[in-house]
Amino acid sequence: MHLRFIFIIISFFFSFTIKANEPGKHPIFAGGYQEAVFSVSDIEAQVKFYTEVAGWEILSEGNVSQRIIEAYSLPKNTTAREVVMGNSGTKRGFIRLIEFVDVDQVQIRSSAQSWDTGGIFDVNFRVLSMQEKFKEMQEYDWQSASDPVEFSFGPFIVKEWLPRGPDGIVFAMIERVQPPLEGWPNLREMSRLFNATQVVADIEEAKDFYIDKLGFKIYLEHKGASSKEGPNVLGLPHNLTTKIDREVYILHPIGVNEGSVEILSFDGAVGRDFSPLAVPPNLGILMLRFPVYDIDEIHQLSIEKNIEVIFPPMKVGLEPYGEIDLMAVKGPGGVWLEFYENNN
Repeated sequence: MHLRFIFIIISFFFSFTIKANEPGKHPIFAGGYQEAVFSVSDIEAQVKFYTEVAGWEILSEGNVSQRIIEAYSLPKNTTAREVVMGNSGTKRGFIRLIEFVDVDQVQIRSSAQSWDTGGIFDVNFRVLSMQEKFKEMQEYDWQSASDPVEFSFGPFIVKEWLPRGPDGIVFAMIERVQPPLEGWPNLREMSRLFNATQVVADIEEAKDFYIDKLGFKIYLEHKGASSKEGPNVLGLPHNLTTKIDREVYILHPIGVNEGSVEILSFDGAVGRDFSPLAVPPNLGILMLRFPVYDIDEIHQLSIEKNIEVIFPPMKVGLEPYGEIDLMAVKGPGGVWLEFYENNN
């Protein structure tokens, strides 16, 4: 079946800005997020999906450390299996699949609309052929509020689709149309993760957390509504796309789009707040893990900046990294973020 893509020109004029940040070094963070952790109900089915559809490979597998189980305040007899998967040839942008055994769980963002707040809304992949992936993923029962949409912003023309799959997990899948994509030699089916999106109720609070407290830099910022009514990847009513403003910031420790966090807010669309559910062992995109140079320094910074520490630094084995020092904090929208220092 030939798939027709809807084409929209989105003109952001002066409100759309990509920052030309000079590559540098953050004093604490060793990069953007290294991995996203997914809590899943059927780990075997998910391994099969990422192997066959994404073209990824298993990097490590085993049982979740009991120290981590205890740090998550789960019952001591709780067990969980994990499998780390990645796009072959890449060193970051992994997904850690975790299946908790015999625990009470709900989906973090059950039946969510794009404007519902709390937790992590989606993670981003690049794809070579949206048409092929759209058809293939529908065969695996992935669905969305819209079909893929082709649109332009700044110098880029892209196709994008936001499918929702098992456990309420949402992807943002992006195909570059023009200019040709460069610098992704390992992209064969679906790329490594490179961005994750949070929908937040208070964009200023979220900016304060990432920029003022953690020292992230802005890669991209935009505020405004669409210039024309019509189909959109966010599932907004077509007649409201010009009336509902969206404010977006893509943030990263050194201001690049690699392991970055995107914060998004809607002005004029209000929904549910899933913040209280964004905790283990609930199902969905559970957390992001960031590498740091010095775990004690980020712990001290968290205390000084009044960031809620979920658990303080502890030593634990975490494959495929080996022994690490790990801690967790709570961010805007209840998002669970973990920081780790590699001891190898």
